[in-house]
Amino acid sequence: MQFLFYASSCGDDEIRIKAAFQAATTGQSIEQFSNLADLEERLRRIVEPKSIAVLVAADREELRKMQEFHDMVMDVYVILVLPDWQENTIRLAHLLRPRFITQLKNDSIGLDQIVAKMILANH
Repeated sequence: MQFLFYASSCGDDEIRIKAAFQAATTGQSIEQFSNLADLEERLRRIVEPKSIAVLVAADREELRKMQEFHDMVMDVYVILVLPDWQENTIRLAHLLRPRFITQLKNDSIGLDQIVAKMILANH
């Protein structure tokens, strides 16, 4: 199982989300990406099935660009962090078939618990 984290910016919310992800992976290595080109290049290489990717979309345009990865994340558990809860944003989000969706500003996401359950389910 591999762990991938994408966030184009490094604000307080992104740092909080990454910290929750790290807490759940209990010291395992997390591959971090800050631009979509690097993430795409990584996804083109072998990614173990049932790996976990936390993708933080800064805005709807970035989420739209993530749609290009749809085929590359079919066997990956995607946790998608959205910039807002608008209907168009959620509609776009579901095209990636994420296992879990939350919003960037949500303080009660429990991301560490979600990731921990995904890890336990795969062992």
